[in-house]
Amino acid sequence: MKIQKIFYVSDNTALTAKSLGKSLLSQFENVYFMEHLRPFINTQKKVIELCQEIKEIQKQDEQEPIIFASVLNPQLMGMLRAKFVNIIDIIRPFIPSLEKLMGEKSSQRAGLAHKMINVREYDERIMAIDFTLSTDDGLKVSDYDEADIILLGVSRCGKTPTALYLALNFGLKVANYPFTSEDLPEFTLTLEQKKNHHKLFGLLISVERLTSIRKERRAAGNYSNVEQVSKELLALKDLFAQEKIPFVDTTNRSVEEIASFIVSKKNIRAKIAM
Repeated sequence: MKIQKIFYVSDNTALTAKSLGKSLLSQFENVYFMEHLRPFINTQKKVIELCQEIKEIQKQDEQEPIIFASVLNPQLMGMLRAKFVNIIDIIRPFIPSLEKLMGEKSSQRAGLAHKMINVREYDERIMAIDFTLSTDDGLKVSDYDEADIILLGVSRCGKTPTALYLALNFGLKVANYPFTSEDLPEFTLTLEQKKNHHKLFGLLISVERLTSIRKERRAAGNYSNVEQVSKELLALKDLFAQEKIPFVDTTNRSVEEIASFIVSKKNIRAKIAM
């Protein structure tokens, strides 16, 4: 497999460069990318130091890294362009077209994409994260009336990462509840879950995938035993069928895909700008 080094460079957080860069690179499935984030390259000194670092890596590998750059300062961007051929400017090529379409001149200020402009939305995000953390893994079930979504699943099926992603990126208050081997031979909804049935959403996963994940966490005992895992997942499927709870199979889905699927199926609007 080919290996390619990637640098995400910006005069601010570099999150925009990384986000777009990763989206584009995902189309090259036969390449392994070694990624480096270089934010706040906002002075000539920092550009020179970065150029020296990249040139040193280039000497060692005999391969020039690919650079995704979101540097608005034209002088700094010019310095980078003068040193490297494999550089992709992800901001500047689109600005003239947008200015023409909107009939407005752009501000050319760095960091606006990740600046706290809307205080209300920022507060919504923080409250959602606080709620999601406080109700993680079956905690504070008395707060379920306040939840936007309640995720149900067995241990290690992706509940917590999905809940936090929904809180951080959608501003949603997401509780999650784990069914365990102690609840067998069958799983049943709690009183709080029944009261909030319309908020429930299930996470399923294949026996093979869950067994593998659990073995990495705790190989000994029944926790990662394939028969035990099978019993838990079968009981979970039966619960979802009996209670008519919508669910998603997380086996081959990323957290981003799982979250988007849930929001779409539940027809929930994000509380913050995406």
